Amino acid sequence: MGRAALKKEERHAFLMEKLRENPFLKDNELADVCHVSVSTIRIDRAQLGIAEYRERVKSVAEGISEISRAELLDLDLYHNGLAVLKTDDNMTFEGTDIIRGQNLYAFAESLALSVINAKAALVKVANVKYISEVHKGDRLLAQSEVIRIKENEYIIHVFIKANMNEVFRGKFSLLVKENE
Repeated sequence: MGRAALKKEERHAFLMEKLRENPFLKDNELADVCHVSVSTIRIDRAQLGIAEYRERVKSVAEGISEISRAELLDLDLYHNGLAVLKTDDNMTFEGTDIIRGQNLYAFAESLALSVINAKAALVKVANVKYISEVHKGDRLLAQSEVIRIKENEYIIHVFIKANMNEVFRGKFSLLVKENE
């Protein structure tokens, strides 16, 4: 037999706390833990002024992304993430349409940091491979996956593609610094 639904006031407090802890919880996940319908969660969010899932993800991504032009498409904290970046003139070597490698690295590192939601993390080791050149106007798709978590160290793979072809891959060892 299922547990009873939380009362409205308790549910509102619970929702606020849960979304403070993890803004990436979806309405169906919140409904499951509150033992109410998805419609009830949507009504609660509206009453509390809490944005829908996509807006919360976008808001967090804007706050943590090092490249503001990058758009976070999907994020499953401590598991994987997906982001897109449209390259432009500001990223090229002067007089060419070739994108500087530092932009690919920054995009990959930013996604790796986003997926672990750390306030502060140091790149302990980065093993990167630039596979082929990227040109101005290319739309880059980056995928990240958390491979291992051991205490406060995370191993994350990031793959970047342009026009369906892999152009960059990286393995990041991130050391998360706890707040003191």
